[in-house]
Amino acid sequence: MSGENVDEGAVGGDGPRRRPRFALLAAATTVLVAGLLGAAVAPAVAVAADGTSVEAAAADAPAVPVARAAATPTATPEPSEIAPPSPGRPGAPTPTPTRPAVRPTIADPGDVTTGTTRFHGTGTPGHTVRVTGPAATGPSGCTTRVDPNGSWACLGTVRSGPQQVFTVRDLVAALPVASAPASDVIVPPTLAAAGPTGGTVSGTGYPGSTVLLSVTGSSAQQTARVGADGRWVAALGSLADGRFTVTASQTASTARGYRSDLRSAASAPVTVTVDRTAPAAPRIATPDDGERIGTRSTTVAGTGEPGARVTVYVDRAPVCGVVVASDASWSCSTAGSTLRAGVHQLTATQHDVAGNYSRSSAAVRVTAWSTTTAPTATPTPGATDTPGTPGASTPGSGTTTGTPGATGHGGTSNGSGNGNGTNAAGHGGDGGNSDEAGGAAGNGTGTGSAPVGAGSAGGHPDWSGPAGDWTAATTYDRTVPTIQAAFSWRTVLVATAVAAGFLVLVAAPLALVAAVTRGRLRSPFAGLLGRNRSRSDRSRGDDVLPTWASITVAVSVAALCTLLGVGVELEARYARLAIAVLAGTGVLTAAVVFATRWAAGSDHRTVGFRVSPWLVLGALVACGVTRAADLSPALIVGVVLVPSVRPGLGTGPLRLGTGIATSARDATWRVLALLGLAAAGWVLHSLLAGGGFWVSLGSEFAITLCVGGLGAVVATLLPVTGSAGSALLAASRARYVALAVVAVALTTAVYSGTTGTHAAPALLVGIAAACVAAAIAALVWLRTGRRAARV
Repeated sequence: MSGENVDEGAVGGDGPRRRPRFALLAAATTVLVAGLLGAAVAPAVAVAADGTSVEAAAADAPAVPVARAAATPTATPEPSEIAPPSPGRPGAPTPTPTRPAVRPTIADPGDVTTGTTRFHGTGTPGHTVRVTGPAATGPSGCTTRVDPNGSWACLGTVRSGPQQVFTVRDLVAALPVASAPASDVIVPPTLAAAGPTGGTVSGTGYPGSTVLLSVTGSSAQQTARVGADGRWVAALGSLADGRFTVTASQTASTARGYRSDLRSAASAPVTVTVDRTAPAAPRIATPDDGERIGTRSTTVAGTGEPGARVTVYVDRAPVCGVVVASDASWSCSTAGSTLRAGVHQLTATQHDVAGNYSRSSAAVRVTAWSTTTAPTATPTPGATDTPGTPGASTPGSGTTTGTPGATGHGGTSNGSGNGNGTNAAGHGGDGGNSDEAGGAAGNGTGTGSAPVGAGSAGGHPDWSGPAGDWTAATTYDRTVPTIQAAFSWRTVLVATAVAAGFLVLVAAPLALVAAVTRGRLRSPFAGLLGRNRSRSDRSRGDDVLPTWASITVAVSVAALCTLLGVGVELEARYARLAIAVLAGTGVLTAAVVFATRWAAGSDHRTVGFRVSPWLVLGALVACGVTRAADLSPALIVGVVLVPSVRPGLGTGPLRLGTGIATSARDATWRVLALLGLAAAGWVLHSLLAGGGFWVSLGSEFAITLCVGGLGAVVATLLPVTGSAGSALLAASRARYVALAVVAVALTTAVYSGTTGTHAAPALLVGIAAACVAAAIAALVWLRTGRRAARV
């Protein structure tokens, strides 16, 4: 069909005629529009029954003239005959293809120093992924949804630990997990803010790491070691009272498995209130001094600092405690504690919320008493308990009889007597308890029952109550500070100053006195210890006790002086204290023995031991000062044994043993051994925490090593004639100064705790003044003697 006109037989016989050109154009336009409409409605490709497409079949069919196609009407296909749309036909919608699920990935997070970190990687769009850490460090990680672009990211919590491997898992599809390279993680430590503090803060961290504290407004930084339980305690240093902002970071070391020393970021700042001021001693208002109280229950009341906790003691034994009310009043009952009849002392202390302890209150002397009335009739079975009533008497002569309480429980003491001005105690049966006197003052006889409780029947103590508690604490181990609490720059400065003062005001004057009096004055103990015998009588070393006897006496004397200084009662806890003190002094004495024999080398068989009268005198003085001033921690000289010659030696070995016993080498080893045990005792005391029998026993043993060892070292270093200090000073002044500074500084640190009752500064000034005065008197005496000799 290439012509412009189509010849067609005309109807009517008029012969052929030519259709106009515009008619053909109209027909073509009509066909084109119908085709386009059909393409928009009908499927793009119709598939035949044999699998070939309609479009392909049309291509193979013979061509049809356009005019015939236009003239032939096109039938509308049935819905079932419409083929699906062809993806390649223009105008048809194209669906998004479904991407296959892919394995997620996670990027290397690197070393982590914060509590949260950002994890990221790739995955299947729309799927949920979960990031987890190693199970050993606890729950960590995060969960998120993959973005349409196939990437994901989330913030997850982490915990400290070396070489941690983080993994990502697709929670929708069962795909393999992916792992990131191992990372070292150290998160900031925590700071506990539990109200005011006396200068220490605590918290938690990674075990074995080192915590560094930073205080706003202060350039000083404090460090602490995290214990195996994840806890740490650090001192804030010499800060004045006030509010401070504190942050902490921790550094993990390679010793814990880290690839390098890794320091965490700083923790969240915490505001800490420092309160180092100890409260004033509480006041006991009731009972009054000299008042009589019952043996079983008494109410003690007074005033104190609001919010502080008051503890009431009867003869140094705690009996009750209470928090002071907002109006500064307090009151507590001794119910549950039984007092022995007799005179007792009531004291009270209080400590504020920061842990600062006050001094003991003024002692109130009270008399615990309970009258005894004996039954005069047989109790009626089944009757109720009724207290006994006091008997009546008249001055002069008479008989008093108390009425017993039916089926009451009385004492079991027996006795009868006539009393002048006192209540007489008679035969006690199953009578009732009575707190009234059997009779008034006068000549007469009486009957009554003895009180039950401590000091009851037969005068034996009742150990079934608080007196028999083996786990109860004593004041002996409550006032020595731990190393963590004592260490600060203030303590270092004070200890250095005290050590310098000891050298200038005590050691130097005593050395001068010893030099002046050497050979001019006779020892006051010479006659007592047999030193007044002639040389021929002392050709053999028989003027000392055998070694085993000297050691036994030395341990007993040192332990006895310690217990007398601390103060003991007939209670189970003081029996435990006696065991700890005896063990501690035994270890200290054994250290002196082994150190001396080690220093003697092969000649150790020539060395014996004796009890030093000077050290015994020092122990007694320390005991007396402790009792008189109620010092806590107590002043203790834990060793009174010194080396000497061994008994039974001839003249040659005697001189050799004497030289070894008084040598500077022996003195150095003895001082070092005692210092080492004192330091070990302080460390042990700092590590022990909690209550119970064994913890209390261990703490008291450790304090005996610490305080007793330091007291023995300081007493030994006094440069008096024949002492270890004199031998050290004569051999090497530098060695003496070094050992004295270490010993005195360590002693100052141990005795500088915020709790307890310390020696008054006036006492220390008095001791220094006495030493200086003794040196001046020695110089004056020396010059006076020289002038008299010239004349």
